Amino acid sequence: MGKINLTLQPEIDADAVDRVKKTLVQMGPYDELSISIESADAHQADRIYSFLDESGFQYQTRGSHDGKTYLINARLKPN
Repeated sequence: MGKINLTLQPEIDADAVDRVKKTLVQMGPYDELSISIESADAHQADRIYSFLDESGFQYQTRGSHDGKTYLINARLKPN
């Protein structure tokens, strides 16, 4: 797959979390997932972090330069 981009807007609801779950099960060991959400909704990302942890993924977060977007980059933890 390579690099996969998901935009979860306007909010992180059950459908958004389900989209992340469906994407993660398709990812291979060298794939990277980039999740983009509105920075105002970054406090709602806990469900995403929990699922990433439970599924064996490592992730990094950062904000965009304009302060409007919150990014989560995830990939499988190395064996």
